[in-house]
Amino acid sequence: MLGFPLPYRDELLYSTIARHGIHSGIVSPKELLSEVFGDRKILATSDLPSHLKRIAALYPEKIGITPESLLYRNTLFPLYAPFVGEARRLALIRELTANGKSSVHLTSGAAASRIKQPMYLRYCPECIREQLNEHGECYWRRDWQVAGAESCPVHGSLVDSKIRRHNAHRHQFQAADLEVCPLLEQQPGERQSDLLAQSIGELLNLEPRLTPEFSQWTLWYANLAAENGFNRGTQVRHDLVRDKVVGFWGADWLSRYGLLPYDTETNWLKSMFRKHRKAFSYLEHLVVLHAFMEPGWKLADIVDVVSRLELSQKTPTKELKGTGESELSKYRSKWLAAVKEHGTKLARLNGFGDVYAWLYRRDRQWLMETNRSHKAPEPKQQVKVDWHRRDMDTLKTLITLRNVSELRLDDLRRSRNWYLNRLEHKAPIEKHLDLLPLCSLFFDRYCENIFEYQIRRMTRTAIRITRDGEPLKRWQVLRWSGLSEERLTEPASRFLKEVLGI
Repeated sequence: MLGFPLPYRDELLYSTIARHGIHSGIVSPKELLSEVFGDRKILATSDLPSHLKRIAALYPEKIGITPESLLYRNTLFPLYAPFVGEARRLALIRELTANGKSSVHLTSGAAASRIKQPMYLRYCPECIREQLNEHGECYWRRDWQVAGAESCPVHGSLVDSKIRRHNAHRHQFQAADLEVCPLLEQQPGERQSDLLAQSIGELLNLEPRLTPEFSQWTLWYANLAAENGFNRGTQVRHDLVRDKVVGFWGADWLSRYGLLPYDTETNWLKSMFRKHRKAFSYLEHLVVLHAFMEPGWKLADIVDVVSRLELSQKTPTKELKGTGESELSKYRSKWLAAVKEHGTKLARLNGFGDVYAWLYRRDRQWLMETNRSHKAPEPKQQVKVDWHRRDMDTLKTLITLRNVSELRLDDLRRSRNWYLNRLEHKAPIEKHLDLLPLCSLFFDRYCENIFEYQIRRMTRTAIRITRDGEPLKRWQVLRWSGLSEERLTEPASRFLKEVLGI
């Protein structure tokens, strides 16, 4: 594509696409999607956009812009890459660069993370002034949109714009300008925020590299505790770790992000210094590293060191020999009686764990065969939701929504998503429509089709023109309705001819 803008340094790809719409004079969000992606159903995602192969193909090959370079330089992907393991990192790259649907927010852990991203796109007023002076336009920087980095390292605290990250207009790329980013007075940044802003800047600019595995991060944090004297043999003194982290950051600041480690066995800080069974967020890693490391450390150096750690291979437990037949028969009888009464799993939890361990060390093959033959079926989960009641209650809400909005001509298309987004609990309804027959019937009967939506828009335009005492003109009705002859459906075209007479 000729004229597709080059991204500025650290500009979100979301912002580049929005600027293209401004440069090309494209008003319709769907028309912009069609021109850039060739698909009118793409969601405008600011942090982890997909379809990067299609975006890279818009540039001349000799410029050297690749899907992976866009991913690392113009999205928030580098926040997750060093901490998810190499296999998942490669899987995320394949998913984000491919021209297809993406579930990357689930795969990366962003959706379930305790670190919630800002509700609005944010900006630095002084940086906006500098962008306008240097480029004649402003754009969304990616380091403004990271939770924890609440300030610009140069100018002060960031300010919320008027654009929500998850807007009701899910397909609209909205450019930064003085209307949505007014030049307000800034407050000084907090110490913690300024410190994190520098580290997050380093993290965002890390080049693609081999990602450490969970086991390597486990060893790194065990060594970190030992180097600081926070261990008792192989055990970590979690109370000392907690005191150091809270003393460095402050309890109020940690509470703001849900990172204050409460005195429980499952708090995130204890899990960080135990065996890593899942990925931890960038903010959790940075909170610990800043508290423990001496000033001047570099994140790139730490990632390289961790990825080179060698782990000793776990050797299988050796089976003990020389046990007498009488003793062996006694333990076998105990275990047989236990599994017949409780089943394999529950037998270990009901006072026979020691018998299991004894047989595992001395008679493993017999134990495994016995367990397979006595494995109890998993109990069926009891139904916890009264789906019929939920179906009835949700239907009443949907009918109320329809009655309230029926005479409003200015609403967006009343599709299934339009109704779902107005429910208090959207996800369980959307995922279990097969259990909600009345709601499914409502959606089939009352959701607005494309041609019905077009007719409503043209009706609204025709009423406005008629009220002004002007004659109806076909081109004018189409234009003011945001339609064109190419996109007009057959029923809507008949409406123009037979009802409006144009």
